Amino acid sequence: MYYKTLTHSSSKEWIVLFHGFGGNSSIFYKQLKAFRTEYNILLLDLPGHGKSPYPSGVDLFEYSSEQTIGIMHKLKIESAHFVGISLGTIIMQEIALRKPSIIKSMVLGGATPKLKKWGEFLCRLSVFYPLRKILPHMVPYRIFARVLLPKKNHSDSRKAFIKEAYKLSKETYLGWVLSGLNGYTTYDRLKSIKNKIPKLYISGSEDHMFLSNTKEYVKQEENSTLEVIEKCGHVCNIEESDKFNDLAVSFMKRVDKIRITA
Repeated sequence: MYYKTLTHSSSKEWIVLFHGFGGNSSIFYKQLKAFRTEYNILLLDLPGHGKSPYPSGVDLFEYSSEQTIGIMHKLKIESAHFVGISLGTIIMQEIALRKPSIIKSMVLGGATPKLKKWGEFLCRLSVFYPLRKILPHMVPYRIFARVLLPKKNHSDSRKAFIKEAYKLSKETYLGWVLSGLNGYTTYDRLKSIKNKIPKLYISGSEDHMFLSNTKEYVKQEENSTLEVIEKCGHVCNIEESDKFNDLAVSFMKRVDKIRITA
């Protein structure tokens, strides 16, 4: 799995960034300046995205998690703050199931604990065998992006994800959609395990696909808070980057301060 590091001249603290489905590590271009002032950064391209090849015949969630753990071990990063968007938040939760000790905190932007029924229907329709044989994979992706991010103020984030998603192979698209539909239980599995990882959920008030389920999930989980950015859609790190950055950095600093004084 491809990765890239941006190192700080004196800080020993790290942030690991997990992008969403169809994107790659470049979607964090609005976070790098804010995060680099006090942190080292590890950028990842999930399998089949960006510069990472697609590994056929594997559990993509398990594979991504184990690859991330291995990269951190290779770089001698004992623990780090995790910041993810959409699909990236599921990978973060998978790692929390396997090795929570390497996670100082989580910032979950546009968290995806569960699709609404109509969203799940769209995904299943896009991988329905007769259709997927004849339909270019970017057709359902563009439709889903338009449904997920319908408003004028969502246009920048919608265009960014569609632009990067054109680089996906059909195998990658189908593999991730099928993996998501068949194994969309990570949040539920983690909920049953008591852990002390501090978590900040950041969602847009106009994230009509995931916000309601995120609110219900946060109520049931310990050590979690939710910040809702008004007049903002699903991809809140692009659409309202300044607010997202301020919330994320303030949260991580509080966690660092508590860890130092503990």
